[in-house]
Amino acid sequence: MSDSADVPLAQCWARSMLHLLARMADRPTAPIGAHPLVDAAERDRILHHLNPYRVPGIGYRTLAGPFEEQVERTPDAVALVTENGDTISYRELNERANRLAHHLRGHGAGTGTRIGICIERGIPQIVAMYAAVKTGAAYVPLDAELPDGRLAYMLDDSAPRHVLTDAACRRRIPDGAWQVLDVATDRARWDACPATNPVVDGDADRLLHLLYTSGTTGRPKGVATVTAAALANIFWMQRQYPYQEGDRAVCKTSPGFDVSIWEVFWPLYHGARLVICRPGGHRDPRHLARLLEEHRVSMIFLVPTMLAPLLQAISGERAAALRWVVSGGESMAPWVRDAFPAALPASTLVNAFGPTEAGPVTDNVIPRGSSGPTVPVGRPAPNFRITILDGDLDLVPVGMAGEAYVSGEIGLAHGYWRAPARTAERFVADPYGPPGSRMYRTGDLCRYRDDGLLEHLGRIDRQVKIRGLRIEPGEIESVLAGHPSVGDCAVIAHGDPVRLLAFVAPAGRHGGTDLDPAALREHAAALLPEHMLPDRILPVGRIPATVNGKTDEDELIRLWQEAADRERSLVAPTDDLEATLVEIYGRVLNVSPVSVHDTFVQLGGHSLLAFQLLDECEAQLHAKPEVTALLTDTLRNVAASIRVAQAGGRR
Repeated sequence: MSDSADVPLAQCWARSMLHLLARMADRPTAPIGAHPLVDAAERDRILHHLNPYRVPGIGYRTLAGPFEEQVERTPDAVALVTENGDTISYRELNERANRLAHHLRGHGAGTGTRIGICIERGIPQIVAMYAAVKTGAAYVPLDAELPDGRLAYMLDDSAPRHVLTDAACRRRIPDGAWQVLDVATDRARWDACPATNPVVDGDADRLLHLLYTSGTTGRPKGVATVTAAALANIFWMQRQYPYQEGDRAVCKTSPGFDVSIWEVFWPLYHGARLVICRPGGHRDPRHLARLLEEHRVSMIFLVPTMLAPLLQAISGERAAALRWVVSGGESMAPWVRDAFPAALPASTLVNAFGPTEAGPVTDNVIPRGSSGPTVPVGRPAPNFRITILDGDLDLVPVGMAGEAYVSGEIGLAHGYWRAPARTAERFVADPYGPPGSRMYRTGDLCRYRDDGLLEHLGRIDRQVKIRGLRIEPGEIESVLAGHPSVGDCAVIAHGDPVRLLAFVAPAGRHGGTDLDPAALREHAAALLPEHMLPDRILPVGRIPATVNGKTDEDELIRLWQEAADRERSLVAPTDDLEATLVEIYGRVLNVSPVSVHDTFVQLGGHSLLAFQLLDECEAQLHAKPEVTALLTDTLRNVAASIRVAQAGGRR
């Protein structure tokens, strides 16, 4: 190998091959697959030296315990601040959460029950989250931006005893067996309850919350996470990149994602101030940059696709207080790593990895000047072991790719809510751990480097991540197949940036052209969140298959490219304004060709890229289209709206 960095890996491979040849010589009649590639020394290295850390259990019963101790230390310090300047102290937050928790406990909430939370991001939402964990119940985050059908399914599946909501979200909660409480208008019910900390029975192995993620069956699956695991992860991260009293953190993530735990609870264990990003503000990198600068935020969690535009929008000088930027949820492109030091010279970049079923299980503090074709995700966290296995659950040598399995004494989720078969498929017996131990099958293709760092190389199944959000194409296929006009369908992820392409074949004997993509998209939008909606729905006569009966993705891509070429070839720009927009769309969205009849969404655009495109329009055309028009109108109609803006002198 020409690169000297590959020499240690080459040596590992050579040792494995020599070991294999020796085993084959000892047992010449055995099938080659019966011979392990890993010798005893390599096995010991993988199981004990690459995964060395164990820490004792955390002595708290709920996520509220460490916070309650901090309240005693800094009762009058500001705990929460909104962008509007509203604040609440540590004592006030604790007392409000305690009163609500006592009320809920008096009406049946506690260990073994669930509490739904559907509240717009703000102080009341965080009060509700703290109150829920103080009852000992598990909470179920219900994002008001989700379609009605998905929210209804999550409520029916989780069967909460109570649902906490507010005026902005109340209409989204259907009637059911749950009691609905408005945290504003119903507050008088619990204002007279005790302000003391509730005493919760049991231990930290209780269910913490249900996080619903995309599932292959057409329905989201609820990951049943554990309180002890969240506490252990928080205390590990505090040792890695600590918060201090007086630091500032930012709350910008929906409670439906595991990152919200680290944003909402961890900073308040250590006397930091939590700055609450306004609803929708987390999607605009310019707004987020201003928030970090003005509030002197110390740490932030971001997916790489959000970090990239933030690096362009932020001022390293004004964001000098930002010590740590933790990125995860999807693979980081090397150019993002390379651009980071110049954009944020006072900050340290951390690349992390971990499925919802286990939380963050690795981290890599990236040294300045790092290079290479991939960005490693680091080393295993305490209480976790990550093994790279082949299809027979045998260890693969260092340097060889395989599926990553995560095991841990307290780190794994209980499984999937009310889905024992699905749980048994993904949470399997750990042949390398003590009797009765489990490991989680991630579906991630990984390998260990010789220096012990883990590299994430992709997926071994169909799951994809777009903007850090987990997507199972099978769930989209199931929803589309539920429309009466669809007989068969296939969804693939294609391109860079990744686009979701849906191909639909008709039911019965009708031709594919009889299918209405707009009607199918409307049908899907009633059941799927925005990030799971296909960028393009293409009717076809039938779904092509390979000789072994699998969907022929290469043929589907060819059909999509043919259709795109037919639509675009005849519709060129007619003036300089349209030509400029064609150039901007193509550059921002990384597509070619671009037709004036294309829409931003059809070309693969999403809310994050929309802000970049708006900036480009303002810089080159001195006018910006309305965001809603950009997302729904053709390029030609967007050009027309810009002409109106230019004529009226609007910016």
